[in-house]
Amino acid sequence: MAGTALVVGSGVFGLRTALELLKRKISVCLLSPHPPLHPSTCSMGAGGLWMPFHCDDDRTDKWSFETLNEILKFESEKSSPVDRPLVEMLPAISFRRDSNSKVPEWARDASSEKLGFRYIAIERLYEESKLRGFRLPKREIMDEAGYSHAWLFHTPIIDSPRMLTHMLEEIKSNQLTKLVDVETGKFYLNLNEMIDEAKNLGCDILVNCTGLGSQKLCNDNTMIGARGVLMQYDRQSCIWDGHHEESDCDTNVSLQDSVVMIESPPFGSETHPCYMIPRGDIIAV
Repeated sequence: MAGTALVVGSGVFGLRTALELLKRKISVCLLSPHPPLHPSTCSMGAGGLWMPFHCDDDRTDKWSFETLNEILKFESEKSSPVDRPLVEMLPAISFRRDSNSKVPEWARDASSEKLGFRYIAIERLYEESKLRGFRLPKREIMDEAGYSHAWLFHTPIIDSPRMLTHMLEEIKSNQLTKLVDVETGKFYLNLNEMIDEAKNLGCDILVNCTGLGSQKLCNDNTMIGARGVLMQYDRQSCIWDGHHEESDCDTNVSLQDSVVMIESPPFGSETHPCYMIPRGDIIAV
């Protein structure tokens, strides 16, 4: 039965929730204290990398591939003629220390075939880098650190700020959208305040998409922040001190940026991974 929903929060969860409700012919009021591109919004700084990551819940692979199919619809779509696409397919490399490293379950799924996942020796990785023209760290550094193998696959990278803007504009343009105010400056003290707001707006559905704000709002101490992007570099001007230059590659195309991930010593660990993600106009580290 169609109704009217109040969605609170304008990060990726709030915006996507609003869009899904609109698809189901449910009218939407969208409220948020800050706009999607405000520095306090976690989604604004997201690396945008698609990859199931350290989750033991069997349901997550299914959700991940549903998300992948949605993301790939945006691969060639741009927010303007001069911009990068909202989603960019890039080589992704996860360096490993031994040949016995377990291949992730998601890479065995038939839905991942489009990503071209392979587990290869580092010698083959650097050969392919030269043939296909994608950037890698210097080989001698990785050899000295003991990385002998790697996961190699192609994955979509979402330009998070542009995607947030795109989603917000889509919500605003929908005829079923009753209200959009993502600069209220108002923080609810408890759920009752949020429920009263929904009633005042004539909404019979309430969706809390405040993310970490739910820690205080719902008195939920299981909500905790996690370390994410620590630094951002301009993608055009930063210097890549990599394995080879364009003249070294057996290709007529320019070198392609790549995602680099490390989850084992000495450069990283499972709890403190090291990564570099080219995303839109920046490189997130």
